[in-house]
Amino acid sequence: MTALAMKVEMTQGSVCLGSGHALSLPDAAGAQITSLKGRVWLTTEGDLRDIDLRKGTAHTIESNGLTLVNAIEPSLVHVRFPEKRIPRWRAWAIQLWDALVRASQAQARARMARGLRL
Repeated sequence: MTALAMKVEMTQGSVCLGSGHALSLPDAAGAQITSLKGRVWLTTEGDLRDIDLRKGTAHTIESNGLTLVNAIEPSLVHVRFPEKRIPRWRAWAIQLWDALVRASQAQARARMARGLRL
């Protein structure tokens, strides 16, 4: 079996897999795999089940770890990753930082308008 080794950051996409080829998805909890054409076999590290996806069926990966999507026949799969949510405290920190930057820029502009006097 041949594995496709590629690190790509994406929110969703479709991948064609030849018979016997595999797609490796590390730490993909929450990702949804849909078989658009053909038949694929999903195996997730730590999950005792193996998932057989035929055309038109989907499966959501429930845990992190390595998930292999193996093509039993020539297949087209669509992968949709969940939105990454920023924790509330981090969003607040980003807003605070942006406000401080804007205030500093305004202060610098005002100083420049006064003729660069400190």
